[in-house]
Amino acid sequence: MDTALEAQSLARKDRLEKLRSLKRKQEEPDAASFEGTQGTETSEASTVVLSGRNYDVQTKAPRLGFDTAPSDNQETLESRAENVAAEARTAMKDEEEAGLSIDLLSLQPKKPNWDLKRDVDQKLSRLDLMTNNAIARILHDSISQAKAAAGAPHNNENLAELVRQRENEEANPAESDVA
Repeated sequence: MDTALEAQSLARKDRLEKLRSLKRKQEEPDAASFEGTQGTETSEASTVVLSGRNYDVQTKAPRLGFDTAPSDNQETLESRAENVAAEARTAMKDEEEAGLSIDLLSLQPKKPNWDLKRDVDQKLSRLDLMTNNAIARILHDSISQAKAAAGAPHNNENLAELVRQRENEEANPAESDVA
């Protein structure tokens, strides 16, 4: 199978080489025809081979490009973008003249993580409640341990009375200093 492909490729190369040699023979002008011509300009012009695709009959010269762009009659994305940019430039000039320029700092949030905090606030409220309960439990345990160390009997009325006294002291610090 490999040899068949190689044979086909060699045959194709041979055909291409023959075509190239035929083209070379056609492009080379005969020496006898040059002797009969009157000027060198015609001999130079006859050596240039032009196909129908790149030859303009009206100008009798090679075609260099499009006469008109293919997208002249159509609205393209580039033309839209150019129009939008021009409108934005004129609007900015008008705003600067009127003194109504947009402050970019006022558009962004004061703190860059405000949206993260917004979503986390609900979860934090539950955590705050649990934290307050844990602090109250720790205080209750420490008060009960202090009573046990002092040798006082465990009395729920005394504990409630101690908590009220502590709250009164925190609420009115000036009165506790006087008494």
